[in-house]
Amino acid sequence: MSTQQTAKTQYIDVEGIKVAYRLFGAKTGVPLLFNQHFRGTMDHWDPLLTNSLAKSRPILLYDNYGVGKSGGDVPGSFAEWAEVGINLVKALRIKQVDVFGFSMGGMVAQMIALNGPEITRRVIIGGSSPSYGEGIVAGPEWPFPKLMNASTPEESKDAFLSTFYTHSEKKQKLGEEWWARINERTEDRSDYLNPEQTARQAAALGKWFSPDHVDSGSYNRLREIKIPVLVVNGANDIIVPTENSIVLFMQLQKANSNAHLYLYPDTGHGFLNEYAELFAAHVALFLDTDRVI
Repeated sequence: MSTQQTAKTQYIDVEGIKVAYRLFGAKTGVPLLFNQHFRGTMDHWDPLLTNSLAKSRPILLYDNYGVGKSGGDVPGSFAEWAEVGINLVKALRIKQVDVFGFSMGGMVAQMIALNGPEITRRVIIGGSSPSYGEGIVAGPEWPFPKLMNASTPEESKDAFLSTFYTHSEKKQKLGEEWWARINERTEDRSDYLNPEQTARQAAALGKWFSPDHVDSGSYNRLREIKIPVLVVNGANDIIVPTENSIVLFMQLQKANSNAHLYLYPDTGHGFLNEYAELFAAHVALFLDTDRVI
């Protein structure tokens, strides 16, 4: 069985633009579609997470337009990002997927569930937020510019370790281990997003949290999502405040008895890497049974 470190990069035409993807893991089952965080490519998923999940299901990683090995430019809204994911699934002739989105990718996952219900079975939204609406709060100002402006491998490492992990010696050691894991693949890989496309991602994020663009966001539509949804985050996220994940869950559960919330203790935005194997087990339980985790 291929793994994240060995899976072949493949390409497919999606609405006239080349999209790069990797499909690996189990040969049968509903594929799990991964949607990546700010500036990240499909090379920046933690293989401890993806390979753990790949034992029991196909894993579908991809680079959205303008990211990594895909063509085009980063779309201007998360609804447009979601269209790329939806059209990729259709182009691959996959009937239905489970959807996971982390951070910005969690915003995309919400829009895939809303605008592509015919291809979406279940959804996991990690370290993320609804669009502008009542109860949504802003985090500290310093993390986002640090992530956005990192321009060298050393600056990127410092930016992600200092924002995804708290600054204790123990947590930074865990961050170092995660950084080593995401760099285990040494061939056919992409760097973090360049400044031009990063700015386009930042603009899409600005629209998401703008009161002038509520109609293109998720907040007022979350009651439309009736399928099972798992909302997860670290208990102390400073990039996308944990409070926003709670708001997301509260909005979902108003009309969805299959909405669940899980917060990982003593961790922040990097919860899915810090608790990679436990998170993988929770995801598998959520996807494969109807039990509350």
